Amino acid sequence: MAVNQAVISAGPRLAPVFVQGQRILIECPAWCTVDHIASDEISLADVWHGSDYANLSAPRMGMDPELVLFARLGIDSYSSKPELRDSFVVIGDGAEGYYMAPDQADQFAANLVAFAAQIQAMADTARGVA
Repeated sequence: MAVNQAVISAGPRLAPVFVQGQRILIECPAWCTVDHIASDEISLADVWHGSDYANLSAPRMGMDPELVLFARLGIDSYSSKPELRDSFVVIGDGAEGYYMAPDQADQFAANLVAFAAQIQAMADTARGVA
């Protein structure tokens, strides 16, 4: 699922959050799709923001496609880790997450483009084209 670019460019909004039973308002990025009132958090450090997911599935011969990677935007505004207090991109495979600063995500995307070109060349070779 692609992240809506119009929403990303919009500014933050105030969103309700429950922390120890108290309803408070926090600044929430426009791209955040987390339902912050769905659970009662223990502390503000437990509140995080995430976007819709972009998914990469792989077709498989004779089987249904399977999710290989997902990506989403995130920010943990109240994290004890300073690097998570700024927006980041997280890539995961369901077992492990790889958190990236925006410049690192750009490099990862460039690596994916190069990887895709190699896969296309392999497909051509398998077809007997190259």
